[in-house]
Amino acid sequence: MNSKINQKPKRRTAGSLPESRWKFPLDKARKNAGLALIQKEVQLTCIRRHPSFAENVRNQLRFQTWQQWMMQGSVLLAAMLLVLFADSRKTGGFPDIAAVSVFLVFAGNICFSGVGYLFSYHMAELEKTLYLDLKQMVCIQMLEGGIIDLAVLILFTAFLGRGCETGITAYFLYLLVPFLWSDILYLAMLTHLRSVFTGLKQFASGMLCAALSLLPAFSQDAYEEKYIAAWALLSVAGFLFLAAEIYQMFQKIERGENVCLN
Repeated sequence: MNSKINQKPKRRTAGSLPESRWKFPLDKARKNAGLALIQKEVQLTCIRRHPSFAENVRNQLRFQTWQQWMMQGSVLLAAMLLVLFADSRKTGGFPDIAAVSVFLVFAGNICFSGVGYLFSYHMAELEKTLYLDLKQMVCIQMLEGGIIDLAVLILFTAFLGRGCETGITAYFLYLLVPFLWSDILYLAMLTHLRSVFTGLKQFASGMLCAALSLLPAFSQDAYEEKYIAAWALLSVAGFLFLAAEIYQMFQKIERGENVCLN
């Protein structure tokens, strides 16, 4: 009896208390009021200097890695060598068109890889946290890659399109259509499968695009003159789908869906 009376009560630590006893309840009214004050101060903030788009481009190019410059330079060098090799053969046949299409598809994937770097290793989360304009950075990366790809496309068309049986315009469409649709597939995989779109899987997507660009070569009449209108329609549809994919990617960046949450 006395032993029970003399026993000291056990001291209860904070961890042993029920959650309702030690956790402070959230005051949603004060939270909303604080957020409203922060938003008001942000709106009253005056930005002293707005850098021009050309200055933003220069700033982005400063942070390009030497590996990216080397890859893009290798694309231009390989394109020149391919032009010299194909021009020396003087065939202008459809197998050459298929080979150049595959090369242009790989060039597009390499030059647009800078866009993928913006979303790799959770960099998109950091950029959104620091209030950097991620959409502007994507635009600059796509502009840089698009200029290089356009230069390669014009180079092939100018030097190799003269020997095409259906004309230089048709040759341009034969190269443009696989390039556009491969870019659509690349951006779609980047936007929707970002969490798994790295390393060998990115290379596999390039192989898939290249394989799809070879499909017209298995048809004997795909490059005939009577199908030029179909190639033109595919190019117009490619531009529309590419614009829609870019718009959807920008909307996901704005809302933080699948870009900053993966």
